[in-house]
Amino acid sequence: MHLTLLLALLIGTQVGLSDGLILPTLVAQHGGGSFLVLYAFLKLLFILPVLQAELVAGRLYRVTPFEFSFLVLNRTWARVAFAVLLCAVIFILSTNLFNTAWAIIFGMDGLSGDLLSLRPLDQNLYWFEQSQNTNRIMSFVIGQSIMLMLLGGLAWNGIAAIFLAVVPLLGLFILYCLPKFVPLFLSLSWPALGTDDVLAAMQHALTSSMVGLLVWYVLGTKVSDRMPTARIIISVQLFDVLFGVALLSISWNWIESLSSGTLEAGTVLRLLVTSLESSTAVPLDTALWLIALVTVGLISSLPLLLIVAQENSVALRQWLLSATVLVVVVLAGVLIWSNGTQSPLTWYGMPLYDVFQKLGQGVIIPLITAAIAVWIGWVVWPNRVLQQINPHGGLRYFLWRLVLRFVVPVVLGLVFARATISLVAFNLAEVAVAIVCILVTARLVSWVRKRAIFPGL
Repeated sequence: MHLTLLLALLIGTQVGLSDGLILPTLVAQHGGGSFLVLYAFLKLLFILPVLQAELVAGRLYRVTPFEFSFLVLNRTWARVAFAVLLCAVIFILSTNLFNTAWAIIFGMDGLSGDLLSLRPLDQNLYWFEQSQNTNRIMSFVIGQSIMLMLLGGLAWNGIAAIFLAVVPLLGLFILYCLPKFVPLFLSLSWPALGTDDVLAAMQHALTSSMVGLLVWYVLGTKVSDRMPTARIIISVQLFDVLFGVALLSISWNWIESLSSGTLEAGTVLRLLVTSLESSTAVPLDTALWLIALVTVGLISSLPLLLIVAQENSVALRQWLLSATVLVVVVLAGVLIWSNGTQSPLTWYGMPLYDVFQKLGQGVIIPLITAAIAVWIGWVVWPNRVLQQINPHGGLRYFLWRLVLRFVVPVVLGLVFARATISLVAFNLAEVAVAIVCILVTARLVSWVRKRAIFPGL
């Protein structure tokens, strides 16, 4: 694969709606500039071993996740692992289509001037009308699903062509926003970070990098063994960080005056409408922000198609792609129908949107990512990994393997536990007791099977 094509594909897997909607809220909630610096550090250095592990695995096996689970290993646990991966892909795709539909609606209304000079009462009416207009939201979801089906059929050629066209435009947007970086950093606060802030930065660095969804594994199956990956990953992560800061440099003017305790992902769009209350024309920065947000929203789902659209069998590829997109559309429709505070579809008081996000990004993705780290760090023969990561060995390889073996599983375990506990009505003590009971039961079953106890059974 050519280096330019690889860079375009890798950057396309990183940029997304989270850079414009979630990162600003996390910066406001979890420590301002201190959180942003920690997030950038994690993206550039800590996430690198995990992403490189996916590329290494792709280089080693040269088969798609479906083929690896059903043909190479052909074991029950491997098939279950692929089913879990497919569930994560479906959850992420459904929330992506839902969020992108809202981004398209705001982009169209904002650029057409419909959001200008709205008084507070009119703003509330606008939000209510849009949330009740499920047909409009669903039409954009269906339109995106049709686009995914068409581009999924084209596979590498179609997706790569789109990324090659879009990534340079995003680079121009970053260059336009560079002068705004210094005023942004001066306006940010720099407090000390707590444990919850660090975990939030770790989780967002993982999910915004699309780690654990094996997209980089699929790309690794096409990458030459001689191509250096560390510098490529750092450059890709740096591009994503700069793009997120570029969006933040514009949207921070809307959210810095609001209390961080009331911020949510959708609040950025609400504050966008509020910022246009006294405007008679859409400012250039706001227009560019809307265009960039809609653009990355439309392309954010394309990398996930590589998981289900890269099989050697054409019939299998079409069946897997069609079934996946159909389930995604159904789940996105459920999200649209359950959107709202009065929705009967809740889980322990949480809307289904939050449940899907926590299941996909807080439970399944850390689980798969930890499995990849353990597989490459502990199972695969070190010399095979050494040939892929750094032929000369040395301190860099030692640190890479140390992080992959110990640091990554521990941190991902904390993220996994944090998200899992938030999904159930249990406290930490009850969860600890349940884990101990499960471990003791498993040990007793093992002893019985080995006849270490009750030999007459």
